[in-house]
Amino acid sequence: MRTIAHVDMDCFFAAVEAYDHPEYRGRPIIVGGPRGGARSVVSTCSYEARKYGVRSAMPLATAERLCPHAVFVRGNMKRYAEVSEVIMNTLAKLAPVMEQVSIDEAFLDMSGCERLYQGLHAMGEGIKRAILDSSGLTASVGIAPNKFLAKLASSRSKPDGLLVLTEDQVDSFLEPLAVGDLWGVGEKGSQALARFGIATVKDLRAWPQEWLVERFGKWGAQLYRLARGIDDSPVCPDWERQSYASEHTFDSDVADLNVLRRAIARHSARVGRRLRSAGLLARTVTLKVKFADFKQITRGRSLPEPFDDDDTVYSTACSILDDLGDMPPVRLIGGCLSGLTDQRQLSLFESASEAAPERRKADQVLDAITSKHGSRLVVRGRELEH
Repeated sequence: MRTIAHVDMDCFFAAVEAYDHPEYRGRPIIVGGPRGGARSVVSTCSYEARKYGVRSAMPLATAERLCPHAVFVRGNMKRYAEVSEVIMNTLAKLAPVMEQVSIDEAFLDMSGCERLYQGLHAMGEGIKRAILDSSGLTASVGIAPNKFLAKLASSRSKPDGLLVLTEDQVDSFLEPLAVGDLWGVGEKGSQALARFGIATVKDLRAWPQEWLVERFGKWGAQLYRLARGIDDSPVCPDWERQSYASEHTFDSDVADLNVLRRAIARHSARVGRRLRSAGLLARTVTLKVKFADFKQITRGRSLPEPFDDDDTVYSTACSILDDLGDMPPVRLIGGCLSGLTDQRQLSLFESASEAAPERRKADQVLDAITSKHGSRLVVRGRELEH
């Protein structure tokens, strides 16, 4: 038996803005931008804004029409990261094992801590109170026998709520839920299951595991287990990032290769800086391109030696772009570094080269300036419009 808590901050970015600006409190807050950008989207919005139909990932222009009297904020990721660190440090002191899932979300394995509280509800209240005392913000908490159920419980208790699920409550909790609420289902999965008349978890439970596996393979086996609340995945404190990515949606569709290369240069600098900050190297560069008709392609290229310099990222991504040949106008472009490692393998060619250490030295200087003064004070010429 395990006791897993899932902590999810309430409208985190908007909540931080309201905490820092008391004049915003009680008003609709929409974080996203830049305002007026043709393709700007909502990053987060407060519950007051949601009452008007505003949602995350909605075009900002739509949000403005729905809620023109809202407070529109561009956002401050540095500030949000500071508050997140305070919250995560607080949670780490409460739980023997903690897994941070995102900037505003974490799992806690509280197994063995039950005797410290007067019941699981008191445990959840203690977690919420500790977050409020340290950050001034509210969180929703779900407590259950595993991660899957704990996350479902926290989502059902928003905002500023607490839901505890015990073993004997799992069936009655799960059966009325839509199948789209299960991990890994989503809209397309729901449509696939709907063809067989499966709309709820109760409907899904009526089908034997053999039938689900025959039609959906490994996904069918996963559906069978989740529909019964079975999840053995551990809370992993040593979770490691698998990739670093950066992308950008243009204000208008772009057909000019020079503009695309400038965007690649900016993304290369951004992901390279994150990679070096973590003390890691990458082996694979992936280019992501979404066209005006919303069709999307990704192309990756693995290099024989791990790397962490911006030049390698940029030249590899541009080479992939050139290989794509003639393309329709581009809506979005981005880059991703994967195959991460902390082991540097120095080849004979690299050791004899003067360029590699000079590239790294230039990157380190730019990283230091960026860390102190921001990312736009000093940039490489290839990021600038000629």
